[in-house]
Amino acid sequence: MAVNFFLSANHPVANNTTSGGAIDPKMRLLNRDAADDIAGGAGDYLDLVSTSALDTQNITILGKDTDGLWITEVVALDGTGHVQTTKEYTHIRKINTASDANGTITVARYNTGTPVALFTIPVGERGGACLALYLDAESSGGSPVVAYEKIFMKASGVSYSGGKFYNSADEDSELAWDLEMSSDVTVVDGSETTTNRLTEPSTGGTYSWGEHATLGAAHDIGDGEDGNLADGEAQGIWVRITLAAGRGPESQVTCAVNWSATGVA
Repeated sequence: MAVNFFLSANHPVANNTTSGGAIDPKMRLLNRDAADDIAGGAGDYLDLVSTSALDTQNITILGKDTDGLWITEVVALDGTGHVQTTKEYTHIRKINTASDANGTITVARYNTGTPVALFTIPVGERGGACLALYLDAESSGGSPVVAYEKIFMKASGVSYSGGKFYNSADEDSELAWDLEMSSDVTVVDGSETTTNRLTEPSTGGTYSWGEHATLGAAHDIGDGEDGNLADGEAQGIWVRITLAAGRGPESQVTCAVNWSATGVA
């Protein structure tokens, strides 16, 4: 029973593809502590195993190697048998199965000895990813790059009242947030899209981007900002990412989405 963060159905890996849409309840927002906890930057192979012998499907991994370059590979799961990647990773940026997981799939880092678990893909889900995949700044003298992507916070097993969303860490001060709207009113279970991630969402209303950096500056969630999030409901959250011209590339940037509630039912 908790609130979990998921991606939207259109999770762009390029600037010219649709961003947003309805919740993708099978792809989670990857936690940095899991996605970046790999051998202290030295690189590790990944070990993959399921609790179900039926998981003999492919799993695709996207990440960064020891030189900070993008790499990807496809690994054939072997059910309850451990399999390893052939490439070494310092960061995981996206991982997804070809179909719904039949068992719980554990993703672990591994060189020798016992694999060290990083995170799991629950039964019925397909994986997770980070935001801003392949998003690059322009060179010095160019214009800032402003991109828009959407995530969802979903209540599972319990309903909440007095709910709020805030972002308690923004390492490079590049993020701003607003909750999804319809006709200028905050709504849950929305499906707003934007043509591409460089185009600001506008069909739902006029967004007022804020940092919402502390609980005191948090944004009230729910239909009409009533603070309510019923079991199974999901609050869409647009994030605006601004990269200044000449900004150097980074493999990891701290961002901590957070929430609170005054009551549960």
